Amino acid sequence: MSKLAQIVVGETASEKLKEAQSGGAEPYLKKKQEDEIRMKLDEFAKELSQAKKQRDRK
Repeated sequence: MSKLAQIVVGETASEKLKEAQSGGAEPYLKKKQEDEIRMKLDEFAKELSQAKKQRDRK
């Protein structure tokens, strides 16, 4: 009987995976994560530019 339960759980997990890959709220979350990464990259680029300017002054 435990094998049957494992199969049912396995099917449910695979269904959830397919659902998550097909859409839902994921595009919104993915866009939000991309925006956060872009903000962090912009901040890093600014810091890098400032460090380069300071290094060039010396």
